[in-house]
Parts: sequence; structure tokens; C-alpha cells
Amino acid sequence: MIALAARMKSLETAALSILPDGPRIAIKRRFRGIRERKRLSQAELVVIGHPKSGNTWMRFQLARLYQKKYDLDETLIPRVEALHALNSSIPQLHMGAYNYIKPILIGPAPASQLVDKAVVFIVRHPLDILVSLYFHVQKHALHERKLFNDWPLDLNNVSMAQFALESNWGLRPLISFFNDCMRQQSMLSRSMVLSYESMRSQPVESLMEVAKLVGAPVSLAEAEEATAFSSFENLRKAEVDNRFNTTRLRAANPEDPDSFKVRRGKVFGFRDHFSDIELQQLERIIDEELDPRLGYSTALS
Repeated sequence: MIALAARMKSLETAALSILPDGPRIAIKRRFRGIRERKRLSQAELVVIGHPKSGNTWMRFQLARLYQKKYDLDETLIPRVEALHALNSSIPQLHMGAYNYIKPILIGPAPASQLVDKAVVFIVRHPLDILVSLYFHVQKHALHERKLFNDWPLDLNNVSMAQFALESNWGLRPLISFFNDCMRQQSMLSRSMVLSYESMRSQPVESLMEVAKLVGAPVSLAEAEEATAFSSFENLRKAEVDNRFNTTRLRAANPEDPDSFKVRRGKVFGFRDHFSDIELQQLERIIDEELDPRLGYSTALS
């Protein structure tokens, strides 16, 4: 079944490649939307986060956790959506794609598509996200992915501060997304907010909380093994070696550390990339517009 799905996707890509950019991307988005809606409807656990919040990291942790626990083939990593079909004891997992989950979050709370599910909202300091996304778009993302996500095609003449302040993927759209996450989370009975910062400082405890939320708790030893396997250092090495043969974890340029998917993972590393004046402006926007419950205001950070 997995091989067939991969084959069908390959044929779909080949057939669409002859089309101009506009129609091709529109059709790809439509097909992706159909898949996302189906996966969301079937999911028991939904993980929601803005790109560069730690979604890929959580994907690898969950994939390793259940692959190892139920003795499945390691080549399944990081395809968390495929695990339940191989063992029904594994919850049906879904990593909600930003462009498709965002319209749901904007709507009334609680969203009808989420009320019967366990939902994890992954958050991270907005400026760390924007620095990581800037480098990802500039040095890692393929042209097709930029078109698909409506990312800037060329950032060579755009400063990081300009990207944060002016881009349609900048600070204010990110703040709106996080505020919608918090509004939805407060109305969902089985949900939690998990910060990237907690995932870094308490990885084992964070993973165990996620497993407990979905009603499939795991042992301390199982969580320790999965988080060690998915540590920053191990994923960085796996990216260099292309160990998992997936575009989710493949270095664009092994000679340029800023082109890696697993780039730095530094908490509050954004301070290395903005001037004092830029930081004052950006942090003022966060203080004034971001839900304070997230804890990222300058008075709390």
C-alpha cells in the first residue's frame, strides 16, 4: 500500500511537470488539500505548528517511538501517517500542514474538525522561527516548494528584518497564527501547547506528555530511546548522510551549515541576526500583539 502510494505520487508529479507554473501549482495544491482533509478526518492525534517550529523534529520522535515500540521497519521513519495501518495499537497520527490547517484555526472555536481529536500545538519564539525560515527559504527550499508555499523566490536582496516586517510569511502573520492556535486550544478538551524550548530542555518529558494526551502512554525507557535517536546531533548527521532518503531531512549544500534543515536549533538564537534597533521594533510588536500566555514577551523572556 505504501509502495503503491509512492508510485502514484511519482506518476502524478511526472504528469504535472509539463504544465506551466500557475496551473501546475494550483492542481498540486488541490490534490494536497484532498489528502490533508482525509488524513485530518482519520487522525487521532493532530500536531499543529508553523513551519520551523519543531514539527519535523516531533515527526521523527513520534515515528521512532512507535516504530521501535512495535518492532516495525526503520525505513518507515519519518512517515508517521503510515504507522497505524501496520499496527492498530499505534494511534493514527497526522502532522497538520500549515497552509491547510490555518483556515480551520481562523474559524470558530472549537473547530469542528478538531473537537474529537487529541491536538498538540507546537510553538516557538516567533523570531527564532523567522530566522530559521529565512535561511530555509534562501538556502534550502527548492524552487517548486517556494512556488507551492508562496515563499519569496529570491531573498538575496532582502534583509532578515525586511523579511520579518514585510513578508507575507513575516512576524504579523505568524503572530495571528499563534493567536488563533491559543484561541482554539482554550476550547479543545484534549489539547496542549508544547514549546520548542521545552522540547529542547525536557525532550523526554515532552514526548511522554504527547503520548499520554492521545491515550497511548509510553515508558520512560521508550521515550528516552526515541528522543536520543532523534536528538539534534543525530538528525544533523542523518541529514548529512541522507540516512532516511527523504526530502524532509536532506542537506541542500553540505558545505553550508545554514542550508541544512536541521540548522542550529539554538533557543533565542535570533539575537545573533538582528541589530538592537531592529530587535526593539520586532519585540515591541510581539509585546503588543502576541497572546501573552505564550510567554514570549520581553518582560517574560
